[in-house]
Amino acid sequence: MRGWVAAMLLCVAAGSVATGARASSASVTPGAYPEAGFAAGSEPAGGYEAARGSAPAGGSEPARSSTLPTIRLEARDRGPASPPAVGLSAERARLLLRSLTLPGWAELSAGRRTSATVFGLAELSVWTSFTAFRIQSQMRRETYERTARLFAGVDLHGRDEEFRRIIGSYISSDEYNLLVVYRDAANLYYDDPAAYREYIAQHSIGGRDAWSWDSDASLLRYRAQRKSAQRAGIRANTALACAVVNRLLSMAHAARVPTQAGTAPRSWNIEVLPGPGNDALAYRLGVRASF
Repeated sequence: MRGWVAAMLLCVAAGSVATGARASSASVTPGAYPEAGFAAGSEPAGGYEAARGSAPAGGSEPARSSTLPTIRLEARDRGPASPPAVGLSAERARLLLRSLTLPGWAELSAGRRTSATVFGLAELSVWTSFTAFRIQSQMRRETYERTARLFAGVDLHGRDEEFRRIIGSYISSDEYNLLVVYRDAANLYYDDPAAYREYIAQHSIGGRDAWSWDSDASLLRYRAQRKSAQRAGIRANTALACAVVNRLLSMAHAARVPTQAGTAPRSWNIEVLPGPGNDALAYRLGVRASF
């Protein structure tokens, strides 16, 4: 009975040693020593300290039972509580930067090969489409420029988009001057003949800028070719937008990829075992810490 009282006192003392730990567990198992380090007659490895009680007064030492309890206390501590992280960690920022640079790079570095393959193939498809549409737009642009040179007699090399639009809107430069320039001059200077004639002289198209389509079919062909080139340019811009979306999706996915733990947990093992010999009140207390 006294041996059990002494064991309970030692358990209370061991519990005070483990104060401040975050998680603890205790178990009582009957039988022989659970670990090789607790062989009878030898001191345990790892810096264990032994606490030995005295035999009961006025009587012989009771026989040692083979079913004496073995008491283990284990406490784990993951370090002092840290304040909640504010902002991005360095590792998370690297993952997001990799996704922004090349979609799938962050997933590949984190071991997510399937996700990396999906984002990588999407990125490859986007840039392949962009290149194809850019080449197509340039080829169609050269086609309608050649049509204007052959059938309207005007060189569009180096001209702005507004002039190219006017070429496809009027059958000749004379028609443009009559329907646009003369009309604007009359609206602005109908009561000032000098200013009227000056405005017409400044804004009329002539000389090397003049054009005249040989037929309406050539004009319609030019319009169709120019619209086709514009559609190819719009598709190339759409491919660039898809590249941006692919990066945003990759960054959102990389933000959910788990990162490695910052610190390893610490643990303490506290064990109370019967001491060697036949003394029923002899116990051995061991403390072991791992970091």
